[in-house]
Amino acid sequence: MKIILFTLTVISTLFSLLPAQEVKEYAYASAYEMRGETLYYESNTSKTMFKDINVSIALLKSTDSTLDIKNIQNKEQLFTPLTKEEKFQDYNSSYWLKVDLGSNFPSGRFVCSYADPKIVAHTFTPSQALETFKLDGVSHLKFTYTKGVDAQIYYFKLKPRHFRIPFRFIYLSTPETFYAQMSKSEKMQLILGLILGLIIMAGLYNAAMYYYNRDRAFLYYALMQLFMSLILYSYSGAFQWDESSFFSRNITYQAILSLLTSLFATLFTLYFLELKRYLPKLYKFAWLMVFIFVLDIFVSLFYKSIIIEYKVLPFLMLVLIYAGYKRIRQGYKPARFYLAGWIVLTIAVFLNIFQIGYAYTIIDPLYIGAATEAILFSLALSYKIRLVHKEKEEQKELLVHQSKLASMGEMIGNIAHQWRQPLTHLGYTFMNIKEAQKHAELTEEYLDKKIEEANRQLAFMSETIDDFKDFYTPKKEKETFSLLQATQETLEIMAHTFKQNNIEVELIRLHDSHIYNYKNEYKQVLLNLLSNAKDALIEREIQTAKITLKIDNNSIQVEDNAGGIKEDIIKRIYEPYFTTKEGNSGIGLYMSKMIVEKNMRGKLLVKNNDKGALFAVQF
Repeated sequence: MKIILFTLTVISTLFSLLPAQEVKEYAYASAYEMRGETLYYESNTSKTMFKDINVSIALLKSTDSTLDIKNIQNKEQLFTPLTKEEKFQDYNSSYWLKVDLGSNFPSGRFVCSYADPKIVAHTFTPSQALETFKLDGVSHLKFTYTKGVDAQIYYFKLKPRHFRIPFRFIYLSTPETFYAQMSKSEKMQLILGLILGLIIMAGLYNAAMYYYNRDRAFLYYALMQLFMSLILYSYSGAFQWDESSFFSRNITYQAILSLLTSLFATLFTLYFLELKRYLPKLYKFAWLMVFIFVLDIFVSLFYKSIIIEYKVLPFLMLVLIYAGYKRIRQGYKPARFYLAGWIVLTIAVFLNIFQIGYAYTIIDPLYIGAATEAILFSLALSYKIRLVHKEKEEQKELLVHQSKLASMGEMIGNIAHQWRQPLTHLGYTFMNIKEAQKHAELTEEYLDKKIEEANRQLAFMSETIDDFKDFYTPKKEKETFSLLQATQETLEIMAHTFKQNNIEVELIRLHDSHIYNYKNEYKQVLLNLLSNAKDALIEREIQTAKITLKIDNNSIQVEDNAGGIKEDIIKRIYEPYFTTKEGNSGIGLYMSKMIVEKNMRGKLLVKNNDKGALFAVQF
């Protein structure tokens, strides 16, 4: 998936950097109004057919109710030019468009494209073969013009359309140029679609990563990409010509999207770079930025965004670049990708806000920056996952080591218990030999007898050492072993401890089975379960303490009569470091579950019955 995302980004970025070509045989004049300021613009970029021509337009209005398309040429003096404040909302006026092709306009077939107002009447004649059609929300007229025959000046009656931000224009071009422009527009939309898809995929991927890892950095990055995709979709012009759409030319909506994207980008930085731990001063400043973004969002709802209006956003983003730089200096390698991505995005935002470089690329620089940032940030998060996974593996190894140390402590106690009687016996044997020698009673026969007794005790101690040595011999390969035999070997290790604490142990074999798995790891798990049952019986001072083991096919149950586990505790017994016993590490059951379910591909279940707790290991 990462390879696909990277490939799409490279392709779309290369396409987006293609230089914008000057269109030949193309003339246009437009009136563009934004936030109350109207700009009239006339242009003739042609180098061939439209050379030396002078196409001009004029937007006019009149309050004369008798004015219509038939007598308009005789009443042109009634027109009033549109002022900068005109918003096509005066219902007592009629609006008109005058197009003067100029005396040098050549004959041929042409396309007139226009927006925002609708044209409800015109002065084209039937002989000019007029066709009307609409593409991507923009209306078009295709007509024939014969120099010296057809009229040079044309009038159009306009029906106003009420957008939040008017965008009035008229383009005049040849069919060849028009369809070339359409083809170019389709390619650009394809590039924008690829970039938008890339960003959405990156957001969904990181949302899934948050679901499985619960790391807030992934959540905030996914939300950041969600609002970034909404911004880019808004910039694509998908709603530009829909008069009734809430999203059409809605500056407030776009400002809030930008602020929300910046808000979650800041929160992402807080958790991804771990500012609280490593850069506490920047951590406080970043939270101040979060507060500023939230406050400006509320201001935008009732007035307008201060940050967007006064173009402050790129400068606030510099703080996050500095944070990435500082973390790199501290040796945090994922911050390298973060810093690169954030620099690219900041430059793109700067170019977008200050409208720089639009003549050199065919799409908004923000698309380029967002696509590049999505790749680099995804690489940064992937690097972080790798480091976290490595850290977890190290912690797991540490837990296994701690668990084995705890088990070894238990085993050393058992060794001490089992060796105490033989050592005492050996002491008495040596004492008897010494006393016999002291009283001149040390015969050869007596000495042989005592040596034989000592050798029996030493053999018993040697067997005990072999039992424990086999138990802790590391075997990383699976083997076929009898579940009954492995259970009996584990019980032999703890036999003395059970006897000393008056705990009865019953082993029931319903059906033995030979399984192919890790024998020593099974014995370690069983030892943990038996130790926990023993501790519960001793702690609760059960008079008739008993542990029952039942082997049936590929499972074993360990049941005690200590009264069971409290309901609020039984849900947490497999959590690492959770314990109710003082001096206990709380990793025994956690490691047992890890060993059974991760290493041995089995299940470790627990429940309470009438007598006490019942643990079941199933393979």
